[in-house]
Amino acid sequence: MSIAVAVAGSAGRVWTLANGVFPSNCYLHATDVPGECILVDPGLDAERIEQALSALALTPRAVVCTHGHFDHAGSAAHFQERHGCPVYLHERDLRTLGASNFLLMAFRIPARVRQPRPERVDDGTPALDIGGLAVRWHPVPGHTPGSCAIEIGKALFTGDTLYARGVGLAGLPGEDATQLRRSVRSILDGFDDDTLILPGHGESATLGWIRDHNDALRGFLEPAPCTPASSS
Repeated sequence: MSIAVAVAGSAGRVWTLANGVFPSNCYLHATDVPGECILVDPGLDAERIEQALSALALTPRAVVCTHGHFDHAGSAAHFQERHGCPVYLHERDLRTLGASNFLLMAFRIPARVRQPRPERVDDGTPALDIGGLAVRWHPVPGHTPGSCAIEIGKALFTGDTLYARGVGLAGLPGEDATQLRRSVRSILDGFDDDTLILPGHGESATLGWIRDHNDALRGFLEPAPCTPASSS
């Protein structure tokens, strides 16, 4: 098991844990309460995450999910039941979460998930204090209807909305490329270049680095203009 330190800062530290059953990133963000953390996007590997929590001597205070796909919320019920922590998810992704087992069967992954009892986040939800940290949800629909970017200090957990490399288009139900384009632009326009982007897949990077180096994203945001047909 590999646990990588993603960033150190005044609000605590963030560790990245790569899920193995279906590759995705789970993050453990220490709160201001010693020995407690926020779990961001716990995927299918509850046992692996529990091992990381034990190794770091941390207990989850809350689970926050950028969206409802199984590789980001698949073990949320486990942590809610075992540790008694709330699970936060945007209300527009409750249906996405409910379809987890259907998608697992479609992907031919021999796993099934239990449904947590989410605390619903909506577009007007204010910043919440979790363990002394201000946690803010920014709705960024497109990858799913209820996708959110979750801001904690200078870290922004973007799920499958914004990657360091590439574009979060997967052809799954509920995806909307036009909305995703608007949402990505809202992040690029709304946050400083030194914001650390912690995506659902792949490596982390600052927003400035992504702006300068993610060529696939640039092409997605600025599609080539259509060439008018020549008259014969």
